[in-house]
Order: sequence, then C-alpha cells, then structure tokens
Amino acid sequence: MRNWLLAFAVVPLLAACGHWSWNPRDWFAGKPEPVPAPVELLSIQSASANATGERFVQTWEGARLVVDIYSGSGIGQAVVKPRDQGWPLKLAFRLNLTAVEDFEVRGAQNLRWNLGHDPLTQPALIDVPYGTYKKDTPQLEIAWVDHYR
Repeated sequence: MRNWLLAFAVVPLLAACGHWSWNPRDWFAGKPEPVPAPVELLSIQSASANATGERFVQTWEGARLVVDIYSGSGIGQAVVKPRDQGWPLKLAFRLNLTAVEDFEVRGAQNLRWNLGHDPLTQPALIDVPYGTYKKDTPQLEIAWVDHYR
C-alpha cells in the first residue's frame, strides 16, 4: 500500500518536470515576441499563370506594413491596391523564396532587385523606397522569380 501512495505522489511530480527546462540559460530568458496579427490594409490579387500555393500575409512591424509573399511555383505576379485607408507610409515585401533572381515593383516609379543565385538563409525583406508609390497611385504591380524554381 505504501508503494502505491509513493507512486501516486511521484508520478504527477515527474509529469510536471516535462514542462520545465533543464537548461539554466532558459531559466531567465524572456518570452518570445508574439507573432504580429495579420491585417487587410491592401487588396492583393494574384495575376500569376500558376497561383498554386501562393498567398500574401500582411502584418505591421512598427510603422511599416510588411507583405509576406509565399509562392509555390516560385514565379508570380500580383496587383496591389490600397483599400479605404490609402497607402501605408512605409511598405515592404518579404519574399519567402529560396533565392531571389528577380523582384520588380511597378508604380509611380519602376524598380527591380536581383539578390543573386546563392540560397537565402532567411526570407528577403525589401523596403519599397519613397516615391515608388504616391498618394494618388492607383496600384502597384509586383513580380518575382525564384532562382531555384
């Protein structure tokens, strides 16, 4: 009987230890930053020939609106339009691709980026420079090509 009581006391204690970190470095580490909540500030319509696996996620990072681009085929294009609030003051695109062979933004100005052939260790974050879109710019056309498509 005594062994059963000991087992009922020890098993819950051991189960609780599974949630505790045995690494002393983790004891004082802060909690990870929460993932920003998605927003729908811009209207984004795919214009790709193969839009399979393509999605766009908009989040605020400080005062900058970041549009994450995910592309299953690695080649795509989209039309970006402002909604009721207009264009954000700062805009960036994060390309979740293997390697960015080409990224183009066409609006009040046309800009093009090439990040080479080396695989990316993290998604490429491209800030759209001031003047690429203005308050009265009706839309931006974006296009991307993954080198390893």
